[in-house]
Amino acid sequence: MNQPDVLLILAVALALLAVALVFLLVRMGRAGQSRAEADRLKEELSYRVEQLAGRSAEAQALVNQQLADTHRLIQERLTAQESALREQLTRQTTSMQGQTSILQKHMEGTQTTLSQVTEKIGMVHQASLRMVELGKDIESLQRLLKAPKTRGELGELGLETLLGDILPRDRVVYQYSYSDGRKVDAMIRLDRGLLPVDAKFPVEDYQRFLDAPEDEKDKARREFVKNVKRKIEEISKLYVRPGEGTLPLALMYLPAESLYYEAFVARGKGDEDLWRFAFEKSVLPLSPGTMSAYLKTVAMGLKAAAVERNARQVLELLSTLERDLGGLKAGHEVLGRHITNAHAKYDETTRSLQRFSDHLERAKELGTGEDSGEVLRSPPPDGAHDEPAGQ
Repeated sequence: MNQPDVLLILAVALALLAVALVFLLVRMGRAGQSRAEADRLKEELSYRVEQLAGRSAEAQALVNQQLADTHRLIQERLTAQESALREQLTRQTTSMQGQTSILQKHMEGTQTTLSQVTEKIGMVHQASLRMVELGKDIESLQRLLKAPKTRGELGELGLETLLGDILPRDRVVYQYSYSDGRKVDAMIRLDRGLLPVDAKFPVEDYQRFLDAPEDEKDKARREFVKNVKRKIEEISKLYVRPGEGTLPLALMYLPAESLYYEAFVARGKGDEDLWRFAFEKSVLPLSPGTMSAYLKTVAMGLKAAAVERNARQVLELLSTLERDLGGLKAGHEVLGRHITNAHAKYDETTRSLQRFSDHLERAKELGTGEDSGEVLRSPPPDGAHDEPAGQ
């Protein structure tokens, strides 16, 4: 039983005794009991009250002891919980500091990322502005290309750029004139003849084909193909002239890859084979990509022909050098013989000079009388040997 329950029971007992005492006094007064009986009951009641008071004191002491034990236990538990709470708080504080450091690093990284994103957004904005300007330029170019003359000049400019970048300048003539005054955009000078090149840009029919609804696509495509065929026939009729030195072939340059693809690669159902038609007309259609490859092949052929011509010239030069070497060898042999003869003559004159010098010394000696026994004689002819006197 806990302390509050004991105190409650004692309080209830005292209350009941007080009520019983009052009840007895009332009954005694009503029944007219004697004074002595009342005194006895009073003493008994006082004794009971004293017993209850003693028990209440004992209960109070017990309650106080239990309260003290409970307070001590609660204090110990509070101390332990406080220590545990402090440790947990310390760990959480350390963890939060670490998390704060990591969060700070993340924030710095986020800030850097935001700065980069802001920079990229600025670049995208600038790019979008440039795209808007480019769109305006494209729109202006589209308006400009509506004029056939402008389209033709643009095609010729692209053709001249390709030819100038790949072929030697002396091999290309721009705006070449035929005998009747007809001009072609470019003429390539090859060793076996002239190769005409003409640029065509039928963009109107092509654009109508692209913009046509699905139910009119076939009709628009037929018109586009028909226009390309007219261009092929025109080039074949006007520029393929073997009588004026051209090859039996002409090049048709289409300055747009998409246009070339749609005309000669992506054949529609029932379309005529434009490749076969162009071959029959001696016309080779080319796009910027295929034109570049074809011109590089032509340039390699020109270089090979130049190497062949140079080889012939080298062989002729070697033949000339061989003849010159033979003449030089003969002259060298003659010179060697002359040098040999001259060396022999030199030795002979050297011996003659030596003999002349010897006779001169003897003459000097005879003139001074140093050697009276010697007789002065004339020097012998060249090649003769001196003989002693008296023989």
